[in-house]
Formats: sequence, structure tokens, C-alpha cells
Amino acid sequence: MRSKLCLWLKRQNNLPMMSRFLRRGFTLVEMMVAIAILAISAMIIYSSNSNAIRHQLKLEEITIGHWLLLNAIEEEKFFRIVEPDGDPVEERRLEIGNSTYLVVREPLDTDSDTVEMIEFSVEVVDPDIGNYLIDRMTTVMRRSE
Repeated sequence: MRSKLCLWLKRQNNLPMMSRFLRRGFTLVEMMVAIAILAISAMIIYSSNSNAIRHQLKLEEITIGHWLLLNAIEEEKFFRIVEPDGDPVEERRLEIGNSTYLVVREPLDTDSDTVEMIEFSVEVVDPDIGNYLIDRMTTVMRRSE
């Protein structure tokens, strides 16, 4: 096959093209373009991967905070820790993994004698940037006797 191609090129009187066509390997410019394309692709993949990891960590934090909030509401329903003469605002710090969560329970004013509104909130305690709110829920419960 190669010899037929050489004969054909000789007949066409394209000797410079023949010598370039038969030469093997890539030029320096071709290699630099290929490496640049590879570097740009790797940079895009790395960037999207680091964003995905950052979002995953944030979602884990939000999920844990939401679970803590639901747990605090269920504890309130089960134990009914409402003490009319005590301090109505209650704060609990919980260490989970590398994060510290602050669960705050605060009764809200209502006109009813039979039910009360209680607001629960969960914050992440971060010494570098301060506390930031993850979730907040307000629930209505029967007033304790």
C-alpha cells in the first residue's frame, strides 16, 4: 500500500508533499495545542468537581440541621418541657462531626389560653464567620398545665 502511494506521488511530481506525508510524529506546535486543550479540560473538570464537593458538604450540614430541628420539635411534643416561671428561651449546643449546632427554642406570644406557638431554629456555630441560620420552624402546641 505504501509503495503504491509513493509511486503515485512521484508521478504527480509532489515530492515535498511526499516527504512530509511519509514523515512520522507530531510537530512541536501540534503537541503544544494538544497539551493546552488537555490542561483546559482538566481545569474545567477540577473546578466542577470542587464545586460539587462544596455543595455536598453544605447539603450535609443543612440535612443534619433539619434533622436536629425536627428532633427538637418531637422532644417538645413528647416531654413538654414548658415551664411558665422559667426562662422561656432555651438554647442547646450539639457537636456533630466537625460542626457545632445551636438549637434555639423560643415561645411566641399568642392570644390563646389553650395553645402556644413555639419557634425552633438551628444555627451552625462558626468561629471564623459567626453563626448562620440553617432552618427555622414555628409550631403550635397545646399549652402545658
